[in-house]
Amino acid sequence: MKKRYRILLIAVFVVFLLLVRFVGEIGLDIAPHDRFRIVGVVDGDTVELPGDRLRLLGIDCPEKGQPFYDSAVSYMTALALGKTAGVAYSEKRRDPYSRMLGYVFLDDTLFVNAEMVRRGLAYVYLFDDNMADSAMVEALMAAQIEAIDAGVGLWSIPHEPEPYYVAGKNSRRFHRPECRSAKKFKPEERIEFETREEACRLGYSPCRNCRP
Repeated sequence: MKKRYRILLIAVFVVFLLLVRFVGEIGLDIAPHDRFRIVGVVDGDTVELPGDRLRLLGIDCPEKGQPFYDSAVSYMTALALGKTAGVAYSEKRRDPYSRMLGYVFLDDTLFVNAEMVRRGLAYVYLFDDNMADSAMVEALMAAQIEAIDAGVGLWSIPHEPEPYYVAGKNSRRFHRPECRSAKKFKPEERIEFETREEACRLGYSPCRNCRP
């Protein structure tokens, strides 16, 4: 009886180790990818799935009426409409509008979020809960630096330069000096950049209010 009990304990322990190893290898959300067919394109960073809507994580495309809005929608349509995409998740699965949040891959190799940035059709737009997704963030930042250097898309638009640009140590957005958000930073919290490109190369994103 004791021998049978020991064998049972050993078997349970082995199964436990295998499960821990399996979860450690695939992660809880990132892999394997869920797969969905993209049945519609709402805008450059939002697509329709059967019965759901997905917002691409880590990027921000132009809104309707802004430069390169039509280009972003057209490119996303040509790239993804009708395709089956793999989706990887971050810490949060949905935004306040109940949209799914994810990193989108076509043919398991083309990182769509980064491709929109590389084409100059989106800015990198990060939140604190994205920062643990190091591989995704690195790919997005590399794509943005490539777009800045090439001067494509959004980076081809001339901007009247400010004397400097402002961000806060605990913020991922940068602002014009006179932006109301910039004025809220305490002196010890302020970070200044000489150019908007410098801020973007370091992972800061343009404020949606003052639009630097």
